[in-house]
Amino acid sequence: MSALDGIVVLGGGHNGLVAATLLARAGERVLLVERDERLGGTLGTEEIHPGFRAPLAFAGLERFHPAIAGELGLERHGLRWLPQRGGTLVLLPGRDALALDPAGDLEGALARHSPRDAAALRAFEVERRRLTAALEPLLSAPLPRAGARLRERLSDLLVAGRTWRGLAAAGIETALRLLPMNVRDVLDERFESEPLKAAIAGPALSSAWMGPRSAGSLWNLWWQRPAWVSHLLAPPRLPAGGPAGLVDALARAAREAGVEIRTGTAVERILAGPDGVRGVVLEGGVELEARRVLSALDPRRTLLELLEPAALDAETALEVGALRARGNVAIVRLALDRLPRLAGGGAGDGALAGRIQIGATLDELERAYDASKYAQVAPRPQIEMMVPSIGDPSLAPAGGAVLHAWVQAVPGPGAARSGSVEDLRAEIARRVFDSLEEHDPGLTSSVLHADVATPADLERRFGITGGCLDHLEPALDQQLWLRPLLGWHLHATPIDGLFLGGAGAHPGGGPTGLPGRNAAQRVLARGNRPARETGKTLG
Repeated sequence: MSALDGIVVLGGGHNGLVAATLLARAGERVLLVERDERLGGTLGTEEIHPGFRAPLAFAGLERFHPAIAGELGLERHGLRWLPQRGGTLVLLPGRDALALDPAGDLEGALARHSPRDAAALRAFEVERRRLTAALEPLLSAPLPRAGARLRERLSDLLVAGRTWRGLAAAGIETALRLLPMNVRDVLDERFESEPLKAAIAGPALSSAWMGPRSAGSLWNLWWQRPAWVSHLLAPPRLPAGGPAGLVDALARAAREAGVEIRTGTAVERILAGPDGVRGVVLEGGVELEARRVLSALDPRRTLLELLEPAALDAETALEVGALRARGNVAIVRLALDRLPRLAGGGAGDGALAGRIQIGATLDELERAYDASKYAQVAPRPQIEMMVPSIGDPSLAPAGGAVLHAWVQAVPGPGAARSGSVEDLRAEIARRVFDSLEEHDPGLTSSVLHADVATPADLERRFGITGGCLDHLEPALDQQLWLRPLLGWHLHATPIDGLFLGGAGAHPGGGPTGLPGRNAAQRVLARGNRPARETGKTLG
């Protein structure tokens, strides 16, 4: 048997592709396996009706870290970002709307709601930039290790020093007060206009079991609007061709770096013994022996379903099983034979090209969250929409449109409710159609096709526990040094040679690419470990 220096990466989503490419470019021999026939995981674009193509789960990709795109040369591999238009459009009762475009006239837009809020928004945006810039080193690099020795941990000390200096510049007292707060208290202190407060709070609740009054919801706002996102009210960012445009560029970069990619290949088991990882077993019993495995799958699936039961001690297994991964987002996609005419037609194409929110007050958003506690869909759910075909006409035929909507705070798999998943899909569709009709009467008669994916559907399609798009809920006790568990923030696990690089690892979920990048850096920092193989090759 010849000794190999190989790494198996599990999962061909954006984090797996980022990690595999960086490892291969560092000289490692890398095999990436993906159970689906296509790469990208929750990122992708597919035809939902003849001539109509829509994003899968995530639509706007403004949080994808620009440093990763530069490091991997994604533009050279075909990535083309479309111009960002609009901002946030909040739909109001009476077929009215508040259009908040950071590149437009915010003062004029807010004048009839609160003359002072435009200045307050500018001040809050400055505050956001300072604080997220201070936190950025903690997100875009592996977290520093406690008890670091200068000789061995200089890079960790540099990250800690940059963060401390940034927090000092932002005002340490202010930062320490704000970080654990709920977003409602922070916004009530600063603003008068309810639609403006709702527009800012909307992202803070995205994919989280939170309402505006939930502790830590402000932290989720900073994560949803980090330093590299241009504005609190920034419009979505979309590549040409939809999210598939980013996936295609990532795949080309990976192959150029020498990554071997196998799609349609499920992993049945991670082999591990007292000395650590021994390899993986692929579907059909094919065994690959390797000493390093990086999983971009969710932590619960990786550690409780793929690992042999004896690999984890009972206490660790209980802790992993207690990780919260309750999906609460439903995705509704519509093929329309016309553009929406929201706000009585007053919201033109420019406003519709950005983020569109149904939920115009903090109380509305709180009530929508309250319903989810009892496994119900709120009569007026929080809905975040975009019409990606406005910015990218290739997604729909002339005169038609694609609408992509996140319905927040819906019951997840296992929620105690009467009725089947089919009943839940029908209920969600009805709520969305009722909401759309309120703001654009007759729009539902223009629907050529509609599909609804509940958290149970997302769990089944993408293999994510609970249908949680972030792999683990973005609560304070599952972030930073606590993600996924205390002491696991270095992307390593108690199993020597097994690393976590998916959305359930630091710094968290969403289409950023950072968990994969940070995990690859940690794998490389551990030094080369030999990989062995018997019978099958990694290349």
